Formats: sequence, C-alpha cells, structure tokens
Amino acid sequence: MDLTKIHEDPIGLLLAMIAGALVAFFLLARKEKRPLGPMFTLPILGDTVALALSEQSRFMFSRYKKYGSVFRLNLLGKHMYILSDLEALRGPYRDEGAIPEVPFPTFKLLMGDFNVAGGGKHIHGPWRKASLAALGPAGLQSMFPPVLRVMQSHLSEWEAAGRVEVFQSARRMGLELAVDVVADVELSPAVDRAWFKQQAETWLYGMWGLPVPLPGSALAKALAARKVLLRVLGQELAADHEDYKSRWTELGSSGAAMADDLVAKASAAPGAEGAKGLGAPRLSHVIRLGLFGLGATEVEHSALAVLHAVMASADTTRFALFNTWALVAQSARVQEKLYEEQQKVIEEFGPELSYKAASSMPYMDATIKECMRLLPASAGGPRKLTQDLKVGEVVLPAGSFVWMYSYLLHCLDPVLWDGDTSVDVPAHMDWRNNFEGAFRPERWLSEETKPKYYFTFGYGNHLCAGINLAYLEIRTMLALVIRKYRLRLQTPDMLSRARYFPFVEPSPGTDTVLLEAR
Repeated sequence: MDLTKIHEDPIGLLLAMIAGALVAFFLLARKEKRPLGPMFTLPILGDTVALALSEQSRFMFSRYKKYGSVFRLNLLGKHMYILSDLEALRGPYRDEGAIPEVPFPTFKLLMGDFNVAGGGKHIHGPWRKASLAALGPAGLQSMFPPVLRVMQSHLSEWEAAGRVEVFQSARRMGLELAVDVVADVELSPAVDRAWFKQQAETWLYGMWGLPVPLPGSALAKALAARKVLLRVLGQELAADHEDYKSRWTELGSSGAAMADDLVAKASAAPGAEGAKGLGAPRLSHVIRLGLFGLGATEVEHSALAVLHAVMASADTTRFALFNTWALVAQSARVQEKLYEEQQKVIEEFGPELSYKAASSMPYMDATIKECMRLLPASAGGPRKLTQDLKVGEVVLPAGSFVWMYSYLLHCLDPVLWDGDTSVDVPAHMDWRNNFEGAFRPERWLSEETKPKYYFTFGYGNHLCAGINLAYLEIRTMLALVIRKYRLRLQTPDMLSRARYFPFVEPSPGTDTVLLEAR
C-alpha cells in the first residue's frame, strides 16, 4: 500500500483498517493457548483509549497481574506483546532474532519508511559511531552556549509573567532548541525562521495520532506541513547535498568510510562557539549517513534527514522537560536540596553557568533520573521479531512486535519492589497516593538503593544517543530557575487530570507553574 496516497480516500482506508484489525485480532486470539489480553477491544483504537486515560504504570501493572510476564496490547491498530521477562528480551534487544522498528503507520507517514536502526550492522554501526561523536562530550560542550542562550531567553519571558505554562513552553523550547541548536538548521534570509518553526510544529503535532488524514485533522495538517518543509529544505540544501553525495561516491558509498570522514573533518575544524566544531559532526549530516546507507541519496532525503534531527531532539526535550518540571514543582523538599547544591556550584564555579558547572551537579542528576524513572519521557522502542521467540510456555511468531515497556519494568524493579501484587501500583511508582515515598532522588546516590531497572532511554546497542543531551538541557534549565525561584503548581492535581498515552499531556489550562522569588 502506498502510504503517501492515503489522503485520497481516508474513509475507505478507515474501513479497511477496521476490517483488517478485526481479522488480525481473531487470528491472534485463536493461536494463543491461553489468553494474553482482553478478548475484545475497540477496532483500530484497541487499548489506546484505556491507556491514555489511565496512568501507564497502573495500567501495565494491572495487565501484568492478570496475564503474567507476556501480554498483548492493541495500540493504534497494531498488536504488541509487552514482555517483562528480561532474559527473553535480551536477544531481541541485542538484534538477535529481531530488529528495531516503529510499527505505527502515522510515524512512517511523516518520517518516511526508513529503518536505519534495523538496517544491519553495516548501516547502523557507522551511523551510531557518528551519532555518538555528534552527541558526545565535544558536541555537548559546543552546544552548551547556544542552549544556555535559548533557555535564558525563555526564562526572561516567564519571569515577566511570574509563571509558565510548562507543557506548551516545553514544547516551544524543545522545538527552538532542535531547530536552532541541535539540528542547526541553516536557512537563507529568503526563508522566515519563525514560519519554518511553525510548520515544523504542525508536522510534529501529527506524529502520534490515528493514520487517517481526515480533512482538518492533525495528520492532514502535518502531511501538508511535511510537503512544504521538504520542498523548502530541498532548495536550501541543494549545494550541501551535492557536496555530500560527491564525497559519498568518492568513498565508495561506504558508511564506515563516510562516518570516519565526518568525524575527522569535524575534529579538524576550528573550535568556534556554537553547534559546529570542537570535534562534533553535524547531526543532520549523521542522520543523512544512515539514509544514504539505505540507498536514499536524493536531495529530498537530505531534507528529510534534517526533519529527523528536529523530531529526535524536539520530542525528547519537550517530554523530558515537562515530566521533570511536573514532579519537581510538587516537592518543596527536593527543590531546597537542589537550591543548596546550586549554592555549592556557584561557590566552586562562580555565578555564570558553564558547561563544567552544569556537569558537576550530582543531586540534580539524581533528580532527573528519578523523574525519568517515575514518568519516563519514552516508553521504549519496540522490536519486530524475525524469528519465533519462546517466552515461558508462550511462543511468539516471527513478525510479531515485542516491547520492553519502561513503565512496567520500572514497576518490577527488584531493588524497589517487594513483590506485592495486591496493590494497584507498587509504592515506588505511586506518585498519586505516595508522592514523597515514590519521588526520592536520594535513592540514586547509594549503590544499595540505586534502582536496577532504568529503561527510559532504551537498552543495549540502541540506547538513545541523545541521552546526555537531554540530561544537559534539563540540568541547565532547572539550575537557571532553582537559583532564583521556588516552583509551585497552580493546579496541584495537574498530573492526575492528564492524558497519559502516547505521552503525558495535561488537560488544557492546568499546566501553570508559578515562579515564587526566593
């Protein structure tokens, strides 16, 4: 099926998807020797609505209690097997009998159907090497000054108002950091930068909905924005694309040689302030490397690489920033400990926030990890089985999707969980009823209490290359704010009223955080 033409008959597509989902469901149910999930779920939507309206930890733990260490979900028309057996998951998450793949059609519509992570070692290996160089210490150090400037600019706006609508602000900040710093999108004066960001925001907003572009829907608008963005970027990148493609050809179309070339050229570049230099290749060039490895070597693919860089950065940043603020703003105790640490940082490094200072905040690091444990910015990445997988008495057939779901595994952490299945959610994940007991950054500062399971940013060979960038951004933003203000939610039960899937999204008008001067 040509996914690029689904807008021509969205109603027909919807009916076909409903019929297909029903057939797939009954075929799966007949194959299962024991129930692995509910007998009936809504066509297409499946478990999506229930998951969106229930805290993910509570929902996943309830399914675990009912069905055991492997159970089935239907999310946006796709059947997924959620596994909590780490031994069974080890192979698939080491690319043994499985490949990484995002199964949701909407994602593929807007990102293109290019699976670099699942393209094999000859493609993924060089791409990951270059990614780690782009987002390693040298890259982060070069990004820090512009990251700081963006955040100071946003903070000035919040200070003037004495408050911040944190979900929308995290969204705008994430997009600005992605476009102006991380992806370092270069646009000529002929392209209005604010307009470009607006189009990028429209494109991003349609990423996780139903794959039916009804007129006026978020997906229909996102597809239109994608078309415009690719056209503009194709024009802007034409010369750069030709230079890159020529070098690719000179190096024998070798991903390994091109990765080495990108890193070597960046290492030799002047260490000027900004997102380039200091030994870090440009992220869009790195992502382009993966697409070229898959044979996608035209100018529209170079344009798409820029959008990939924007999405990867913007989504991780906005979800991580919001989830962290949502928890920290509820704990005066944690805020005071963060403030005390900042006073020590100022005493050692001076009042100006520097990269070195931002990298010397152990309690801040513990706080961020605790936030990402309780409210992961990502539930993790699924794997598509290329061979049958046996999990206990259950055999999952090749072609199935399995998921190391971070919320569930964090519930089952052997260091934190006492094995009690009589509760709705384990105490260490129950921020609703046991906030002070659940939200304890101190647990990360001791080897005896440190959680064993932490899968927010993935696992193994596919651990998110941008994990340290996300940490740096959150550390920087929190440090700037905590030094001057106490944070308080205007709507104390904001999280309890939120939508929880595919990410935590507060109800409109409930995300205001008040800035109270120290």
